[in-house]
Amino acid sequence: MSIIVDVEYARRISPRLLLFKQRGSHLWNFRCPLCGDSKKSKTKARGYFYKNNKSNAIFFSCKNCDASQSIGSFIKKLDPTLYREYILAKYSNENPNTKEPDFSEFKKHPVFKKKINLPTIESLPEDHAAKQYLLKRELPRAKFSSLFYAADFSSFIDELVPAHGKNLIKGDSRVVIPFYDEKNDLLGVQGRAISNSAIRYITIKLSEDYRKLFGLDKVDFTKKIYVVEGPFDSMFLDNSIATMDGALYSVVQNLGEHDYVFVFDNESNNPQIVKHIKETIAMGHNVCVWPKEIVQKDINDMIKAGHSASEVQHIIDCNTFNNLRAKLEFERWKKI
Repeated sequence: MSIIVDVEYARRISPRLLLFKQRGSHLWNFRCPLCGDSKKSKTKARGYFYKNNKSNAIFFSCKNCDASQSIGSFIKKLDPTLYREYILAKYSNENPNTKEPDFSEFKKHPVFKKKINLPTIESLPEDHAAKQYLLKRELPRAKFSSLFYAADFSSFIDELVPAHGKNLIKGDSRVVIPFYDEKNDLLGVQGRAISNSAIRYITIKLSEDYRKLFGLDKVDFTKKIYVVEGPFDSMFLDNSIATMDGALYSVVQNLGEHDYVFVFDNESNNPQIVKHIKETIAMGHNVCVWPKEIVQKDINDMIKAGHSASEVQHIIDCNTFNNLRAKLEFERWKKI
């Protein structure tokens, strides 16, 4: 029965593994997430799940970094929550004489569902600085009930994540953007400064193991998914998620293969963005390459310039390319 559980959890962890493919009845191949596999080639996949005949269990190995371990140890590194489910499943399928698994690690670090104990932007007076900031950015009012205001972001984070380890400024007021998982459990928050600040965005996860993705609680994986960098930009698009960093293609490793459109900021002279778009095209993904008549640097700026949300979405759809056409449009677009 042990290998049945191993096979089931190989399937369950597979959406987190790039280029995951089954090669045999008990053999699976994918890019190794421990070493990154190959920085030069995005098509190399040297990580494997395989059956160890001696123990009748599934093991992991990588032919690049030479890592070798049980599938349980592998899952524990990638997804501690799934690992706990795996241990419970393994134990329930063993014979009655099997030693009870040690759950002390989980007892020492219990996971509680956390809530945001702050006023919503919707509840603030119309002339409040935080509400005025979002109104000037022309964010949809319908989103104000899911955004919050922290008069002292540092104190709020100290209460929410006591061991966060960040050096935050006392009295720093920010708009708080929470991000949740597919089960609507809080993963973390992003604080956006509403005044002049050296650090515009501060992102805090409740656990280092949690994914840093905004919109998982709303996204429909059966439809086209627009991937952007910032949560505010995602609020203007249908079925969109935000990575909260420039490496948009990281969602593939976190969520598996889906019908993505990667929508980078329109900064053709930004070396980091140019690099990320080039890498995304090389992976074969769909990428929006902004037309030359669009001069604003991101979606929110396009809205502020007078474009409607539906118009921006139409522009994206009309300028989404992949493979050779994407390379041609990308060379036309970039300025470095």
